[in-house]
Amino acid sequence: MADTEDEPAERVDGRRLRYRHRREELLQAATDHVLTHGLTQLSLRRVADSAGVGHAALLHHFGTRERLVTEIVERVLDRAFTSPELLEADPPGGPLRALWRHATTGRGEAYVRLFLAVTGNALHDEALAGAVRRSVRERTGMVEAGLVREGCPPPEAGALATLVLGTMRGLVLDRLVTGDTARVDAAFEAFARGVEVRAATWRS
Repeated sequence: MADTEDEPAERVDGRRLRYRHRREELLQAATDHVLTHGLTQLSLRRVADSAGVGHAALLHHFGTRERLVTEIVERVLDRAFTSPELLEADPPGGPLRALWRHATTGRGEAYVRLFLAVTGNALHDEALAGAVRRSVRERTGMVEAGLVREGCPPPEAGALATLVLGTMRGLVLDRLVTGDTARVDAAFEAFARGVEVRAATWRS
């Protein structure tokens, strides 16, 4: 009798093991869907169709649309305004321009676009607001640490990091909404040169 009672548990565990490796794949497929269509068009069935899986597979991993949205938002907030080039010792044009390139081209731009949309929604949604606050604190901390490594006096680094990220968010939003890339790119370059002039005083 004991063997019979154990059998269903073993069967359930087997299913979990079989689908566990797919969770990351499904979450990325859902994120890709949202990067293309936005959060307002998100439904479990649409994501399941785009991922080529059954609706039940998404329910198995995420349970509800709200849970899936939460995980997508966390992923977007973690990847916006974060450039792989910043990990290099000396990215072309410096770290600030590397971050701008990432935020205004290809997949990086898609993440930033959704980040800005989530930030707008966070003004009326406290659950989103908490996630955005965490993300902004983390990114500000990353930029602050980078500025200190470049020689910025620690008491100034937090304020300057806030200025850098706030300016970049505003410029990227302008660029996305107006499509006037030449004007906005020129404004960013003027801002970057101003930061470089300030940075030169740290080493003098």
